[in-house]
Amino acid sequence: MIEGSQLMVRSGNTEGEEVQLQLRKDFLIAERPGYLLHKAALLLVEDAEAALGEIGLRTRYYFVLATLAGGPELSQQDLSRLLNLDPTTVVAVIDEMERNKHVERRRNPADRRRYNLILTESGREVLAAADKVVTEVESAFFGELAESENQALREMLRKMLAGRWPASVCSD
Repeated sequence: MIEGSQLMVRSGNTEGEEVQLQLRKDFLIAERPGYLLHKAALLLVEDAEAALGEIGLRTRYYFVLATLAGGPELSQQDLSRLLNLDPTTVVAVIDEMERNKHVERRRNPADRRRYNLILTESGREVLAAADKVVTEVESAFFGELAESENQALREMLRKMLAGRWPASVCSD
């Protein structure tokens, strides 16, 4: 919370403790909305990674689960583009998920060279548990914002991504 030239932030060390930080007028990158968005995303993913780690998951695994839970059947290539993950990383994650029986690879009937990835019932159960964890992390992270501000933020992000993601990187 910003008060004058001071910034009140929650300390990462002690639960609930607030620390006063002076805003630096010489730190010009802190005025760049792109950098602030990038930094916020990095911190949110860091928080999610720590919380998901407590239930034995990584954020990449969660992102794949959540992406596969949607409507269209996706391939490994689709996931790579949608999540901006290296194709080799996607193969490793899908291999792990298949070993864990959280996903199945099925031949695409329209293209025999392509496999569609199908979330299993076990994968949906893991996703439900992970969703609870991520919801808690996001609630804490965005907790300083009113619900109307959260909604406005989502709308602004959707507007900025319109035509660029996800449809533009995903083939049917």
